[in-house]
Amino acid sequence: MIKKVILLAALIATYSFATWDYFGLLQNNQGSIKAGLYYDKDDDWSQMGLKVGARFNVSPKFELSLQSFGYQFWSETDCDACEDGGNGIRDLMIGGRFAMTPMVNLFLDFNLPIGREKYDGLGTTPPSHHEMFLYFGAQIHNDIASIKGAAFGTEAGVFWGFEHHKQERGLELRIGGEFDYTLPSAPVTLLIGGQLWLRIFKSEYDNGNKDVNLHDDWSNQWKFWVGAEFAVTNQILIKGKVIARSEDIKKKSRDPFTINMEGDAVGFTLDVEFKF
Repeated sequence: MIKKVILLAALIATYSFATWDYFGLLQNNQGSIKAGLYYDKDDDWSQMGLKVGARFNVSPKFELSLQSFGYQFWSETDCDACEDGGNGIRDLMIGGRFAMTPMVNLFLDFNLPIGREKYDGLGTTPPSHHEMFLYFGAQIHNDIASIKGAAFGTEAGVFWGFEHHKQERGLELRIGGEFDYTLPSAPVTLLIGGQLWLRIFKSEYDNGNKDVNLHDDWSNQWKFWVGAEFAVTNQILIKGKVIARSEDIKKKSRDPFTINMEGDAVGFTLDVEFKF
């Protein structure tokens, strides 16, 4: 049990490492502000917090966003020897998307590790691990002509985390997609999507004597979600999603140290977005 708690505490407790969405940019100098709750659970471990973000249409082809900031209420394991904690300010991610064509976007996200990284004790996970990273790639999105009200969005990107606390995770390829369908008789959009993370380079860390290669390439993380978005007005949107994720660390090194991805969990998000 204690071993499992330690592994859970090593998870990267994050709402998501992702762009704003897989679809088109805002237009006509429009902006939006979003706030939402997130909750995840796996066996005796759970976490919950508030995430806020904003995006702005700087020019017809460029959008700037601030994402992932907020406050984590807790991230802890329920056991006799475990501590309460894992609360604090989250990291801030700064993102940009450029529309090469009406259907193709290029994106770049940069994580600014300003969140609380203090460890509260056994079974807890701080909201930040002080990891600076870049996430960049391309998106393709379009309406589906044969299905009125349907659209798809896809994304492929590279996650590059920089060295922190004498550890550096291997480069990761991330591929995702989402299908949306807006009901003809109501302002409701149904959605289903998924994402795959694949670690293509090996992670390393300094054990105090030497650099250790963890041989964890081809580790992977799957994430699936279903949800719905309700347009209260043209400016106010409410979106809810149920999310399930699964991690498979393929580590060939016998060293006990592990650099996880997102871990196993089932949870939900509930967001309110206001456009202006």
